Amino acid sequence: MPLQQVLADPVQAAARQTTVAPLLAQATAALVAPAASALPLPVLEALARVMAGRIDLNRTPPDGKALRQAVLSAGTLEAGPRQPDDMRATLLALRSTLASFLGGKVDAVAPIVHRPAPPMAGEPPRAPQPTPAAPVPDLSPEETAKHLLSHTDSALARTKLLQLASSPPDARSPGQVTGPELRFEIPMLLGAETGILQLLVQRDGRHKPDPRERGWRMRFAMRFSAIGEIGADIALLGRAANVSIWAAEPATADALEAMLPELAPALASHGLDVAGLRVRRGMPPRRPQAPGQLLDSAR
Repeated sequence: MPLQQVLADPVQAAARQTTVAPLLAQATAALVAPAASALPLPVLEALARVMAGRIDLNRTPPDGKALRQAVLSAGTLEAGPRQPDDMRATLLALRSTLASFLGGKVDAVAPIVHRPAPPMAGEPPRAPQPTPAAPVPDLSPEETAKHLLSHTDSALARTKLLQLASSPPDARSPGQVTGPELRFEIPMLLGAETGILQLLVQRDGRHKPDPRERGWRMRFAMRFSAIGEIGADIALLGRAANVSIWAAEPATADALEAMLPELAPALASHGLDVAGLRVRRGMPPRRPQAPGQLLDSAR
């Protein structure tokens, strides 16, 4: 099925989607494979641009400026004149170079078996399983390009679903959330694993007529094998912040709780008045999803 048709149909996009993590793992392996020297330079450059969008946690921890740039480049927001090279544009450029190398008429293979749940409006962030380093492929340049093309199409389909989940809700549709929300996915590297930081930003207190009484709410989740899944729920009203951190693994929760005496002064040093700060054990429960948002593509 042509990519344009997949991206135009949310059901088809949901059946095809996965995060950008498998593409990043395959790209890393492809660049050190013997066949990499036979890939054209535009493909190699496009792969390098995709990999540049990943935050490397093995180096210096990212600061606020780096995280802000990662959010703006995630591909959920429409790229403006000052932000032309977001992840969606980078993926489209990679797809174009791969299709050109393959002759433009070659269908991509479908190597992905386990796909994460599609992003849905109203769902709390839940990080997918991290993607381990991919083995170096013993494939021809054409076969390598086909696999990369399939992963690229799947990542583009998920980007489309993230944009749909972040679109203004239709108040006439029953069962949908009534407040605006923005969803972002930021790839991160820890050790040899690629994890996905899922980030949800919402305007809080939407029923209050006075904008001064309306705050912001940010939730995120990420997962690596070494620490399990962790996340946080941050409510911000003016300079007052209420922070709730959670961890699925008891050992990780204990380690986070031991860090609380250091975290509160760190937040205060950025001008925040920490009204509450705590660590919870276990993942937040999922709420029942309203039916009718996505139909089974097998029907």
